Amino acid sequence: MLKTLVSRTGVLVAATALAALALPGSAQAAKGASYVGYGQTNNWTAVWCVQKNINSAIMWYGLDYELLTADGSFGPKTDQAVRYMQNAWLGAGEVDGIVGPKTGDMILEAGKAYLDTCNRYIPTTY
Repeated sequence: MLKTLVSRTGVLVAATALAALALPGSAQAAKGASYVGYGQTNNWTAVWCVQKNINSAIMWYGLDYELLTADGSFGPKTDQAVRYMQNAWLGAGEVDGIVGPKTGDMILEAGKAYLDTCNRYIPTTY
């Protein structure tokens, strides 16, 4: 009897913990996330998120631009893609190749498919 009670209690505790983890959380953007680009302290995940979000935007909007290899490394192709997106959506005066808050807002909005994964790694204004 005691063994069954302990076993059922363990199952109940485990199920409760799993249910709590499965609850959807609100997607909070990272107002204080580090900028991404040449001359910045880039981390692999942030660069990967920029690459994946740009690829998502290219596919979603049918842009005539080559997809990036999402390798987490900020190189010339990622720089060019960031500049392309900045020019297309923010205007020529905003093109600097750096993913700061304005570009981060645009990239997260354009690449919604990765919002929940990448929202804390890309800088935003919100």
